[in-house]
Amino acid sequence: MQHEGTDTKRPASAGNVTRAALLGLCGGMLLGGLLLLGMGLKTRMTPTDCTDLSELECGTTREADQDLSRMQLLSGAALLALGAAVVVLVRSKGSPASH
Repeated sequence: MQHEGTDTKRPASAGNVTRAALLGLCGGMLLGGLLLLGMGLKTRMTPTDCTDLSELECGTTREADQDLSRMQLLSGAALLALGAAVVVLVRSKGSPASH
């Protein structure tokens, strides 16, 4: 007895599994890029808390925060671009022709 949801005529090929894995990986890269962009913007926009720090320590902390936010923004943008490029590449190839 065969279930209605299964298709025994066409088994899943390795190409379809690879394509699905690549699309899942790209989704993770896109989400990670968005998260890094958001964290970088938050780090850049929020002022540094210097209540218990000396003037020198506060300046150093501000510079470190600025460098960290710049790195987060660049890394997030790079992840978004890489994820989008791989999505376009995978989607443009389409499914392999069945014989």
